[in-house]
Amino acid sequence: MSIERRAISALKWATAAKLAVQVVSWAGTLLVVRLLSPEDYGLMAKVAVVCAIGSAVAELGLEAAIVRWGDLAREDVRKIYGVSLLFSAGVTLLVAAASPLFAFLFREPKLTWPVAVASLQIMISAFAIVPGGLWTRELNFKPLATIEVLVGVINIGVTLLLALLGLGVWALVIGTLAGAATRSTTMLSFGNRVWPHFSARGIGEQLKFGLTLVGNRVSYIALVQSDVMIGSAFLSTTEIGQYAVALQLATLPMAKVMGTINQILLPAVARQQDDLPRVRLNLLKSIGLVSTMAFPALWGISAVAGELVHVLFGHKWEAIVPALAILPLIVPVRMACTLLYTTSLALGNRTLDLRNTIINFVLLPAGFYVGAHWGVIGLCVAWLVTVPVAYSFTVPAVVRFIGLRARDLSSECLAPAAAAGIMYAGVAALRGVASALPDILALAALSAGGAILYFVALALISRRHLLAVGQFIRSMRGGYTLPAS
Repeated sequence: MSIERRAISALKWATAAKLAVQVVSWAGTLLVVRLLSPEDYGLMAKVAVVCAIGSAVAELGLEAAIVRWGDLAREDVRKIYGVSLLFSAGVTLLVAAASPLFAFLFREPKLTWPVAVASLQIMISAFAIVPGGLWTRELNFKPLATIEVLVGVINIGVTLLLALLGLGVWALVIGTLAGAATRSTTMLSFGNRVWPHFSARGIGEQLKFGLTLVGNRVSYIALVQSDVMIGSAFLSTTEIGQYAVALQLATLPMAKVMGTINQILLPAVARQQDDLPRVRLNLLKSIGLVSTMAFPALWGISAVAGELVHVLFGHKWEAIVPALAILPLIVPVRMACTLLYTTSLALGNRTLDLRNTIINFVLLPAGFYVGAHWGVIGLCVAWLVTVPVAYSFTVPAVVRFIGLRARDLSSECLAPAAAAGIMYAGVAALRGVASALPDILALAALSAGGAILYFVALALISRRHLLAVGQFIRSMRGGYTLPAS
């Protein structure tokens, strides 16, 4: 089976799993958001910052090393497993012991115990690194997809139950732990069983690769979480909670869809790295598909932010409407550029990846620091300003390394963006008519009208994009054939 066929099969299973998980988790999340307060979400946002950075350090980039080396001997896999478990245990203990310090740094005394307990997910997740890495390397996403469905159901089920019992932030903390425990337990039960060997001898190259990645990943996570870290110095925990919920909703397609695509793209490109024209063609097709779906989805969320918040979360969350109108606007660009960065990394350019991370690490936190002085709205506007500035320094070098032409890249993104802009203006015009309707009917009318406007506009601007989406949908149902240029 060709790499394209295996990748589309993997994407099919992963997409089905994500869809099933999202139907269940968002149904539960809507109830949870109504039960919990913005302060609870603010506390969890700060917990997530600490645990995300701790997890990136603990993982040591070794799962990516397993994926990168397709011919890795079983004994070397055992050693990678042993090193990962030992390091994860150490990081877990360190984070738990330092929880009072994190509470002090975030100026939130209530943070100590949630951080200490949530740190257990770092060690729990370490047990899934090898079976998950081996499945990913082989593009065998059917078992991973099944496990993700189960994890999503357990996570939201536990969270909802504890929220109903009035446990506040602990519902979110324990729900996350339950999901991590479910993932590791099922992977150990059904995955490739490998006993750890606690030795680093003979895996120096893999450790070097992993350590390079861990520096990049920790920097990246610190970067994307720097809005919460910096904002915590200026905003209350309640305001951070409002911002975090708006950001979660605005970046949901990126967090869920791009996580899946990148998980598949890394091993797929790594196996095609000797055939660069093929890599470039597939990359452009992927960027075109992502742009065609991301621009209307994200700009649509922005266009109907008020109605969406009222219907989904209730008027208790009215304060997040301005944030939700701003944050989704930059997300489609981030999604398209993420494909470029992942491809560059899969082709082995770790130095360029590190350089780009450093540039982002300088520019984005500076923007968040300035924006945080104007509260939640300032943080949101900082994304709109600093991301394009950062990309102006990083994207050209990645494009040159991959060997793409700028006009080919632009042609995949500009048509969907233009059609989505027409859709946005149309929804704004329709709001005057829909404003007299109840919120749920207004949301339905604006969403339907916006969708029609987008497809009509895109058909007039670039029918090729619509045909590519149709061919992709058909390929998801049956065999995969690469679209003609």
